[in-house]
Amino acid sequence: MQKLRRWMPLFRQVWVLSLPVIFTNLLQTLVSVIDTFMVGRLGPIQIAAAGMSNAIRLLVLVLVLSVAAGAMSLVAQAKGARDRQRMSFVTRQAITSGIMISIFMGAGGIALARPLLMLANNGGDPRAVELGTAYLNILFLGTPFLVLNIVFNRLMQGAGDTITPLILTGALNALNIFFNWVFMFGIGPVPAYGLSGAAIGTVIARGLGIVVAFWIIKSDRNVIKILPGTYWPNWRMIGDIFSIGVPSGIQGIFRNGARLLVIGIITSTELGTYGAAALAIGLQVESLAFMPVLGINVAATSLVGQSLGRWQVQEAWERGNVAHLFGVLVMAVLVSPIILFAPQILRLFDPSGQPILAAAGVTYLRLNTFFLPVAAISMIANGAMRGGGDSTPGMLSTMIFQGAVSTILAYLLAFPLEMGSMGVWIALVIGVVGNASFMGWRWLSGHWIEVALRKSELYRVHLVHWAPEMAERYLREVKAVQMARPGTIEQVESQRVVYQSAGHRVEVRFGSENRHRTTDYRILIQ
Repeated sequence: MQKLRRWMPLFRQVWVLSLPVIFTNLLQTLVSVIDTFMVGRLGPIQIAAAGMSNAIRLLVLVLVLSVAAGAMSLVAQAKGARDRQRMSFVTRQAITSGIMISIFMGAGGIALARPLLMLANNGGDPRAVELGTAYLNILFLGTPFLVLNIVFNRLMQGAGDTITPLILTGALNALNIFFNWVFMFGIGPVPAYGLSGAAIGTVIARGLGIVVAFWIIKSDRNVIKILPGTYWPNWRMIGDIFSIGVPSGIQGIFRNGARLLVIGIITSTELGTYGAAALAIGLQVESLAFMPVLGINVAATSLVGQSLGRWQVQEAWERGNVAHLFGVLVMAVLVSPIILFAPQILRLFDPSGQPILAAAGVTYLRLNTFFLPVAAISMIANGAMRGGGDSTPGMLSTMIFQGAVSTILAYLLAFPLEMGSMGVWIALVIGVVGNASFMGWRWLSGHWIEVALRKSELYRVHLVHWAPEMAERYLREVKAVQMARPGTIEQVESQRVVYQSAGHRVEVRFGSENRHRTTDYRILIQ
C-alpha cells in the first residue's frame, strides 16, 4: 500500500505525458485504418496489395527511422541534464542523419519493391504485385518527408513536449485523408489514380508537414530549439545516434521481415491471397490497441531518459516500472471489444463479406489479440531501456522470437503438421510470449543504467579511467546529489567538473599528473 501511494504521482506523470502521445499515435493509426477502409472500396485484391506493400515499406523504412529512436533517447537525456546546447546539437545532427540515410534507403526501396512483392504474393493474383509496385515507388520517393516528420515528433516527445506533435499530427492527418480521397477516387479535374492515389496524397501531406514542423522549431516556439551551429555531420554524435537507433532499426527489419515471410506462408495455406488480406486487416485493427501502448513506450523513453540525464537512478527505475504496469492495464482494456466484436469489425473493412476472408480474420482477431497484454511488456521494456540508450535487447529478442521462432514455427505448424492457417496464428502467439519474457527479464537486470553512463560526457572524459566501485561512489555521492538540485547544470571539462545553479556552485577538480588515480579529485563549494 505504501509503494502504491508513492507510485501514484508517477502514474500521473506517465499518464500526462502518455495521453497526448496516445492520441498522436491513434491519429497516425487512424489514417492508416482509414486508408485501408478506403482501399477496401477498391476490392480485396487492392487490400492485399496495400497490406503487402505496407509490410515491405516498413521493412525498408525501419532502418531510416532508427535516427528518430536514437535522437529521442539522447535529447531526453540532454533535457534531463538541462543542457540546451546539447539538445540543439542532437537536433541538428538528427536532421542531417535523417536526410542522408533516407535518400539512400528510399532508392533501395524502389529497387526492391517488385522482387519483395513477388516473394510476398507467392503465386497469388499477379495484379496485387503490379498495383503494389506502383504504390511503393511513389511512397519511397517521399521517404525524406516521412522520416523528418517522425524525427521532429520524436525530438519533441523526448524533450517532454507531447502536445505540439499531437497538434501537428492532427492537422497532417486531416490533409492526408483529404489528399488520399482526392487522388484515389478523383475530384473535378483530378483523375482517379486508385491505390497509387493513396501514395500521392500521403507524400504531399508529409511534405507540407515538415515545412510547418521546421518553422515551429526554428522560430523558437518549442522546447526543442535550433541554436546557432553547423549541420555538417559530426561523426561522433551520429555514431551515438545510430548506436542507439540502429538496433531499433534492425529490430524493425526483422519484425517486418518476419511479417513479410508470414504473409508468404499464409498465402500458401488454404486461404490463398485472402489470407494476406485477413492478416492486413487484423494488423490494422490490432494497431488501434498497439498505438496507445506505444504512446506509453515513448513516455517511458522520455521519463527514464530525463531521470538518467540527472542521474536519478531510483527515479528512473520507478518511472519504468509504473509505465510497464500502466501499459499492461491499458492493453487489457483495449483488446476486449476487438475480441467481442470481431465479425462486425471484419465486415467494416470488407463490405463484400467474402466468407473465406471473414472466417480467417475473425479467427486471427480472437486468438492473437487475446495475448496483446503480454506483448505490452516487451513494448514498454523496449521504450524504457531506450531511455538509457540500450536498444540492443529489443533487437536480439525480435531476431530470435519474431525473426526465427515465429516464422519457423509458422511453416512447421502450417505444413508438416498440417494445421494450415491456424498453425500460423498459433506460431505468432508463441513469438509474442517469448519476446515478452526475454524483454521483461532484461529490464529487471538493470544493464540499461550502465549503457546510459557509458554514453555520457562525464564517463568518456573522466570515469572511464576509474575503477567501477569508485565511479559508482562518485555518481552516488557527487553527481546524483548535485543534479537533484533544481536548475543544476553539469559542465564537464578536461581537469574539472562544475555543477552550477542559481546561488550554488560545486567544482570537482582532478589532478593533471595523476588523472587516472581514482582518489585524485577534490570538491570546492562556492
